[in-house]
Amino acid sequence: MCFGHRCFTPVIRRNDKIMNFAEMTNPRRKDKRMERKARQKVRGTFPRQFSPSQGMCDVVRKAVLFTALFLVLGLPLDSYAYQVRAVPNGGTISGTVMFTGSPVPRDPIIHPTTNINYCGKTLPSLKYLIKNRRVQNVVVFIKNIQAGAPVPRVASLVDNLKCAFVPHVGIGFQGNQLIFKDSDPLFHNIHTYIENRTYYNVGLPFKGAQVTKILTRAGLIEITCDAHPWMRGWLYVFDNPYAALTNANGEFVIRDVPPGTYTVEAWHEEFGTVDLGNVRVTPGKTTTIKIDYKKAKRKSEF
Repeated sequence: MCFGHRCFTPVIRRNDKIMNFAEMTNPRRKDKRMERKARQKVRGTFPRQFSPSQGMCDVVRKAVLFTALFLVLGLPLDSYAYQVRAVPNGGTISGTVMFTGSPVPRDPIIHPTTNINYCGKTLPSLKYLIKNRRVQNVVVFIKNIQAGAPVPRVASLVDNLKCAFVPHVGIGFQGNQLIFKDSDPLFHNIHTYIENRTYYNVGLPFKGAQVTKILTRAGLIEITCDAHPWMRGWLYVFDNPYAALTNANGEFVIRDVPPGTYTVEAWHEEFGTVDLGNVRVTPGKTTTIKIDYKKAKRKSEF
């Protein structure tokens, strides 16, 4: 019933019960109202927090949150924690990295586009440091080793010197300091990436400027400079000490390895990654291996 702009449903009291006029004229409405009340009563017997559907939603929500957390931190979902333990009679893995292909690649020349008066008109890219077929700056490491000696507590330094990163390739260890330093009288903006995602982005506005960060995760860090786009370097970070960098003679040594059989890999910025398969380490002895590269895995950008 409506009077002007106001409408209401009249009710009638019968036998001390409030009867809706609409229900008296249409019994189906009363039946529907009673069904709704019955459903509400059944739902009301379960506390909201213990609702089966709500509980399932909470489980799914938590699973999504944990997965997102692992992805944001860059951790693999099947990651493991490296365990530190004593290695009383460890072995050694040593060897040489050679380039056996033909021809031997030459190191490309870089042509700087900014600050030429200081940086110079040409610079070496330092991609191919090969002498007598022996390859420098190759990272050799044991893959997925789960326990062994502690990592050395030594900071990793990335210096900007003469418009290049020094060292061009380095090794770091998770949990240690990462120091960015500017030895040039120029502004450098260090932009680092892991798996094509920004890791650290810091500005060094003047000579002597220094910024210290922490290596929070393992992985291959690409180092660039937003102010000088030709500058590039690499820092391979590990959660264990079983990695080494080849010297000018292509030689490397990995010490204090727990006896056992391991998968050893080698990485070079242009030659790529080589899987050396299973390498057996015996107590107190040295296992010697040889790594051969035959061609570059990707085309040089310079």
